[in-house]
Formats: sequence, C-alpha cells, structure tokens
Amino acid sequence: MLLLLLICQCASAGELRIGKGLVDITPPLGTPMLTPMSRPFVKLSEEAHDPLCVRAIVIECDGRKVAIAACDVTSIPNHMYDTARAMIVAETKIDADAIMISATHTHTAPQIRERYLGKVDEEAKQKALAYIELLPRKMAEAISIANSNLEPAVGLAGIGFEDTISFNRRFVMKDGSVLTNPGKNDPALHEQIVRAAGPTDPEVGVVYFESPEKLPLATLVNFSLHLDTDGGSAPTADFAGTLHEILRTARGSDMLSLFAIGAAGNINHYNLLDPKNPRRAKGHEESARIGSVLAAAVLRTFPTLQPLDCSTLRYGRKMVEIDFPREKGANMAAQHNNSAKFFDGEVDVYNEAGRQWFEAEVQVIALGPELAWVGLPGEMFVEFGLAIKNASPYRYTMIHELSNRSIGYVPNMRAYPEGAYEGLATRCAAGSGEQLVDAATRLLIELKHQKANPDVANLKQ
Repeated sequence: MLLLLLICQCASAGELRIGKGLVDITPPLGTPMLTPMSRPFVKLSEEAHDPLCVRAIVIECDGRKVAIAACDVTSIPNHMYDTARAMIVAETKIDADAIMISATHTHTAPQIRERYLGKVDEEAKQKALAYIELLPRKMAEAISIANSNLEPAVGLAGIGFEDTISFNRRFVMKDGSVLTNPGKNDPALHEQIVRAAGPTDPEVGVVYFESPEKLPLATLVNFSLHLDTDGGSAPTADFAGTLHEILRTARGSDMLSLFAIGAAGNINHYNLLDPKNPRRAKGHEESARIGSVLAAAVLRTFPTLQPLDCSTLRYGRKMVEIDFPREKGANMAAQHNNSAKFFDGEVDVYNEAGRQWFEAEVQVIALGPELAWVGLPGEMFVEFGLAIKNASPYRYTMIHELSNRSIGYVPNMRAYPEGAYEGLATRCAAGSGEQLVDAATRLLIELKHQKANPDVANLKQ
C-alpha cells in the first residue's frame, strides 16, 4: 500500500508540477549591516522597512526536479552556498546539479562575512554570527517547503520592456578616460561626460505558473539593475520588495513572486546622461518608484505571455578555471607565503608557477524547448547577459547573476585598459567573463540538442 501511494504521488511522464516556498530572513534589531564597507564597519540594523526573504520554487517534470531560489542578501559566500546545497540534497533528493540559488543583491541587508564585522560590540557580533550560521538552513528550508507542496501547473513566459530605470554607470569622458558614476563628489565632472561606455538590457523576463484551473501560483521576474537604491539602516529587499507587494496585490496573495537580478555589474539607477539634471536619488521613495515602474512592466507583459511546452526538464553545470590578474595574483600569493592553495576571503585560490586561479560555476536549467535559466557566479557586465541571450537557442533565456558562487565583479575585456572602479576591483583576469559566456553558451546548445549528443558530460535530462 505504501509503495502504491508513493507511486501515485509522483508526477506522470510529461506532467508539470511546481511547489513554492518562502522563508523570512529579516535580521533582529541591532544586527550589523552590510554597509559601510570601510572601517570601522559599524552600522546596526533598525526595524526592517520590509521583510527579507528566501523565495523558492521547485519544478518537477518527466520524473525530474529542479530548484530555483533567490535570497535577499547582497551575495552568498561560497561556503554558505555549499552548505545549503548539501542540506537540500539530503532533505529533498534533488540533484546537486539542479539547484540554482542566487542573491538578489540588495545592499540594505545584514553583513554575512565575518571578516567585515570590524569593531562592532560583542552583542552585535554574536547576532551576526548567529545569522550567518542560520542562513544556509533558511535557504534549504525554503526549497524543502517548495518540494513538499508540489501541485499540477501550466507554464507561460514572455519578455517585457522597460528602459527608464536602468543606466550604464560607466561613462566616456571628454579626455578619453572612462569613469564610474562621474561627478558624485565633483559636479563639474558632469560637463565632461560624452556618452555611456556601454549598453543596458531593457528586457523584463517573466515566467508565470498557474494551476490547470488558471489560479496564479508563481511569477519569476528577471531584470538587469543593481539593487542599491535604498540605503540606510532599515533592512529592505529594495525595489524588489515593492515589486513583490504590487504583484501580490494584483495577482492574489497566494501567488509567490521571485525576483532574480540579471547581468548588472555595470548597471544602476543613476541617470547621469543629462549633466544639467542628473538623478542620484536614493531612499525608500526612490526604491518604491523603481519597483512600481518594474511591476507595471511585468503586469503589461501578462496579456502577451505564451504557453510553454513543459514536457522535458534538463540541467547541467560546468566548473570554469578563472585566472587572477597576474600582478594581483602574485601579490596575493606572496601574502599567503606562496602556499599551493589558500583562501582569499571569498574563493579558494590555487597557486601554480606564474598562475593563480580559482573555480567558478556556470549552470543552466531548461524547461521544455523554449525556456532556459542561466546561473552565473559574479556581478556580470550587462554585455555578457546580452551575448548569452543572443547566442542562446532558447526563445526565452533568463540570466541569474550571483548564482551558486560569489566571485565579485566580472568586467568585459575592454574595461581592463579603461580602468575605473569595476576593472580595478575585480579578482578576474581579462577574458574571464568571456570564458563564462562561452561555457554558458555551450551548455545551452548542448542541452537544447542533447538527444543528438547523448554522451555530453554533466548534463541531465
């Protein structure tokens, strides 16, 4: 009887089922916040403006499951992700290759890296350490909840458009130099701006799941814009919080909405293209404005959503070796006594003769022949997201940056000689982003055409 029951609970071949999970991760009062990132690193959380959460869906199709989650933190340390993934595998039996967890990149969140706790008092430090220890469990809990309430579903997808809230933050100046957000401390620099140094991505990716009776279940939104519009000491999901609330009001309180940031390493909300009227607003009002504009774009997209063929579920991931910039890597190795392997505070670095490198993960999940999610491990320049979308054989390709690993800024090749903030702050050598794009593109193509290439490694169908 038990065996029969278990068989009946499994989805039949080709049937789509989804589950959803939401877990609150709002920190207690007095928890150290992410900013400031300079000494003495002291800013303690006030009462939250809106809840921070882990939002997750589990998709089951054709006997396979995948999990997609977004966590309201700035980025997820590698060890924390590894711990969460191990818990999820143990509790749900979902394949490790099928778990994609990204950070939304809200900057108004707790400090979850112990080395930056600085000179906070002992009580605040203990709150931070407790939060850090519990966070992987919360990620696993959200996915376990989603896995436990699977129900039949229908999938739809579409691409909206919004070009008034996101701007490339790197600018070509009259002297030929490139600056990030010029004029923040010197308004005269606005007069020297010639043009933006790169594009934006105005696409608003929308994936919607509803019951066979057309009741809303979940909406996944994907957009390329830094979540650094709020600030202050009150924890908030930033503009994603407003997005969630509006979609919840419009589509029903039982619907889960999940926001994942696209490739936005060089994209923010500052409109500096008009030197006479630059917009640098921050705060709750500004984040609410941006969230409202984005929500409107999503709601405009709903009537255009197209049904998805959800008869197959495929996934794969690849580990890519990323070199440090040569001089930076050599200096880092010297600081660690030229050990063969050391931890730089974020990644495990392998030290070989004349080369320091680390591993970065690229992941793809594909639902049917038209929809794919791509997980990338850092703050990717927008050009990389555009390149992957252009090369993808899928009609709908959603880019989730800061997924599964956290490796910092990943600039494109031209940004290195240009300099400016991102090119100087990166731990990735020139060409690293292009490597990640190549790996993602290969995965997308291999998954799409897997029947013609059944021996491809690390791919599941």
